[in-house]
Amino acid sequence: MPHLVQKTFFMDGDGHVVLHCFIQGDGVSNELVNYVLLDPHTELTPLMSQQQDLLVKRVWYELGGFNTTLLFNSTTPWAFWTLTSQSGTSNDWNFFGGIRDHSDPDGSGLDSDGKLLITTNGLTQSTSSGAFVLFLEKRNRPNPQAN
Repeated sequence: MPHLVQKTFFMDGDGHVVLHCFIQGDGVSNELVNYVLLDPHTELTPLMSQQQDLLVKRVWYELGGFNTTLLFNSTTPWAFWTLTSQSGTSNDWNFFGGIRDHSDPDGSGLDSDGKLLITTNGLTQSTSSGAFVLFLEKRNRPNPQAN
């Protein structure tokens, strides 16, 4: 049995997304590496255009026995935060507008596809489990590209 990754959208509107994710290790499988947690161009309603991207505004999490790194997908995925094995923790980035996808340094739109990824460390134990809630904002890119 592979690791359990259960995603639930609590909200998916024109401007914001709230995504809940529960993860349970199976004790057999390898770590999740660059696992697609959210593809904004196929999983959201309405689908996001290439002129838009996601900003991570806030995260609430509780992880037991493993860490999870959040990344934006690109030719070279851009890791931007690690959620460590802790209980009842949150991070709020609203003060400075959130964490935007910086995986496409030249802004050409050719490297980044906007997907939100996770990579785990320690999930290989069957006792490893955790959950997190992401509050995301749908925003226009600073240098929009054509679809």
